[in-house]
Amino acid sequence: MGGPVESRGERLSAAIKQRGISKMMGLALDLEVDESAISRWRNDGSMSLSHAARISEVLDISLDWLVLGRGEMELHKAPALRTEESDLIRVIRRFQRNLVINLTQLLDEISYEVQ
Repeated sequence: MGGPVESRGERLSAAIKQRGISKMMGLALDLEVDESAISRWRNDGSMSLSHAARISEVLDISLDWLVLGRGEMELHKAPALRTEESDLIRVIRRFQRNLVINLTQLLDEISYEVQ
């Protein structure tokens, strides 16, 4: 998929397309809703948290991505961070932005040389 998808309805439509779903009737049956509900959601109509959770489960997408637009569609499939990775993130978050940029560039150069 290309750049960020702005609205929840656009994210839902992108997920449906990504999963190769062309008939909303089957999705509606899986979600136990009318097809009109899916159409409404795709047009940014209101959606309950329980429906959002069920959609995320059925389409196998990140709930954070669907509801809030945070992260990526497949983020929920990413492996959990190891303790030392979490510790490193906590330390880096204390740095000023320009230092983080320089550190990122340095680490990229090191990892490029190692490969």
